[in-house]
Amino acid sequence: MDIGIYKHASTLRDEFAAQLEHTRAGAPCFVTVHPGDMIPAYGCDCRAGEGVAWVRLVSMYPTVNYPEPYVLPFPDPSVQWAVIFEIGVDRCYPNTDDNSMPTLGELDSAARDAIDDAAAMQRAAMCAFTSGERVIPGSWEPRGPGGGIHGGTMTVTVLTDGGCGCDTEPPQLDAVVPPVVGDPRFPHLP
Repeated sequence: MDIGIYKHASTLRDEFAAQLEHTRAGAPCFVTVHPGDMIPAYGCDCRAGEGVAWVRLVSMYPTVNYPEPYVLPFPDPSVQWAVIFEIGVDRCYPNTDDNSMPTLGELDSAARDAIDDAAAMQRAAMCAFTSGERVIPGSWEPRGPGGGIHGGTMTVTVLTDGGCGCDTEPPQLDAVVPPVVGDPRFPHLP
């Protein structure tokens, strides 16, 4: 993996976490860089917050005229990579014991939370990177309600360097961006 890609993901994660602390629903149970093509519905039962938030790598493609994809044969020394991330948050949906409709106040509160979280996503996309980095925030899309959650996602496209080239050994990712506590590849971390 190109170290720049994960570094952008972790930078976006950290800024998103900071922005969510100031929302009406507050900090989620955790904010993580998440693998895969979907996020399961979890996070409503922690004591530290409500819901979960994530940054996820959606796709990446070569480009020489960002954000347009490059479709000619390699090698072209000016090739860089456009990386599309998804940032998202799920909050707990107001369920009732008898499976009846939540109250209008509960529904309005959930809608306010989702819209406030969407604004936090916009701020994270704009504030996570330096003014020299080329970032394109995408549209916000709702999630749920389903599985006891509701929330939304937003894409963020970032231009990254093309890497070190074929004849160069890239630096080790974990030496540049330290792993988080609990990484099973580093059981000695506190």
